Amino acid sequence: MQQPGDDFTRDIFNKPGRGRPRKPNAKSAAQRAKEYRDRQREQKFNFLRGQRNEIA
Repeated sequence: MQQPGDDFTRDIFNKPGRGRPRKPNAKSAAQRAKEYRDRQREQKFNFLRGQRNEIA
């Protein structure tokens, strides 16, 4: 049995989780996709702004 103040000793019944631990501020797939689309849209408009300055 683990004492309440002991953070270093593993209890025999508490197995560690499998894989990499989750980050507290992890983004969902939808959030990552939206940010990707926003970056792509911004690159497209920056490219078009550069062309407009060259033509004028």
